[in-house]
Amino acid sequence: MLTIHTLHVECVMLMLIYTVLTVANSALYRGMKGIHWFTLYNFFSLLSAVAVALRGQIPDFLSIVGGNLFFVIAYFLLWISLAALFGGTRRNWWIQAALLVIATLTMLQWGLFHPDTTRRLIAYSIVLLLQEAHIVLFILRKDNGTRRSVGGPLAVMIGALALTNLVRVLGVAQLGAPSDYLQAGAFLSWIVMINSCLQCGAVVAYVWMTAALLRTDLESQASTDPLTGVLNRRAIERSADQLIAACAHAGDPLCAVVVDLDRFKSINDEFGHHRGDETLIAVANALSLGIRKGDLLARMGGDEFAIVLPHCSVQRARALAEELRKAIGALRIGVEQPTGITASFGIAQATRNTKDWDHLILQCDKALYASKNEGGNATATSRATALLADR
Repeated sequence: MLTIHTLHVECVMLMLIYTVLTVANSALYRGMKGIHWFTLYNFFSLLSAVAVALRGQIPDFLSIVGGNLFFVIAYFLLWISLAALFGGTRRNWWIQAALLVIATLTMLQWGLFHPDTTRRLIAYSIVLLLQEAHIVLFILRKDNGTRRSVGGPLAVMIGALALTNLVRVLGVAQLGAPSDYLQAGAFLSWIVMINSCLQCGAVVAYVWMTAALLRTDLESQASTDPLTGVLNRRAIERSADQLIAACAHAGDPLCAVVVDLDRFKSINDEFGHHRGDETLIAVANALSLGIRKGDLLARMGGDEFAIVLPHCSVQRARALAEELRKAIGALRIGVEQPTGITASFGIAQATRNTKDWDHLILQCDKALYASKNEGGNATATSRATALLADR
């Protein structure tokens, strides 16, 4: 007959396998924040399973209080791991710390000083339920789409574990707990089996999450300019072609703007490349703040930027370019001997003859040359676009 003691021994073996898996995962993604805390989560889960499996062979204090608290500590470590990955507020930290303190007090009260299996199991299950529910809510917060998408499977596993603890609370409150835990019936045995399966699911979900985060990070690095944080040339070329096709299909206007800084080389020559980098970052920030949601901004290389404005007429593009030109002209970069910068703008609108992004950006460049020929710090529109706007 399969006893609860046998199930706990099986749980120990599974937790040992999970711990080895997470150690390997930690070594593979050693640069990822929080990864080592998840290994500690599995290690403390293993300690908890070992303590419970040795019930009757080691002092009750270690088996009962230690076994329960090790598992609560494990979930605290899981929270630290996720907080390191996604960033946790001070309030979140206080919630998890408070639950850890409550668990310690209740386990000592009903596991050591005044042993009461029923109250201890209820208190233990409630603390785990609250820890797990808090972790699920943290992962699924509405203001972080990346956290939800990559952490969704883990949230499902942790949520299911929270549900098993809710079932245990209700079951123990109604049926009570056996005086001898080793002789527990089918109800608690099923809880142990389900928890073991869900723990496995949580480990797999976390490993999948780290792989997904690494893939997302690599994709971001491949499409982002490392200095300014905006898109790079490759990324905007790929996205712009799609937007041009989509706007053409819908019959909506699309404009592009090329921005080139005036006399940028003189800043590098006089103040050094560090000031030049500060200037590029400041300009990128000003452009990012000035464009609309859904517009694309990229650094094309050197001191040149490009903007794609879907669903935007040439008149609106001109007005936006003027606002951006004034915003750049108002910048003051550096603390000692602050420097200013101006920029020239070239605008073009996609037409029926616009084949792709390369064709459109060429029209922008022609308009940009006109701005430069006027002495810079100006906005110009390509001839084809100007004729289109005058119709």
